[in-house]
Amino acid sequence: MSIMVSPKIRTLTASSGSASGSLLLSYGFIKQIVVKAATSTTTFDVKLTNTDSVIVYEEIDIIGELNELLELPFYGNLTLNISNASVDENFTVYTAARE
Repeated sequence: MSIMVSPKIRTLTASSGSASGSLLLSYGFIKQIVVKAATSTTTFDVKLTNTDSVIVYEEIDIIGELNELLELPFYGNLTLNISNASVDENFTVYTAARE
């Protein structure tokens, strides 16, 4: 059996402290998520929501960068929300999923 790890990188820009974007995935496991602010002192919250509007992952009060190894099952597209950002700036989002 082969396992494919699918990395995806995108940029989200916060406006009024928030940004949102879809992670175009089908099914499998999120293995890693990295959300990095342009400035190392920026604070923010991150939330992943599934297609049923259920919050499946959440971290608050992050400073500069979130970098987590996970084993988070998913199906369908997930929505990534950045909120409460102390600065409106670009955030680099990297996800690696085993599909």
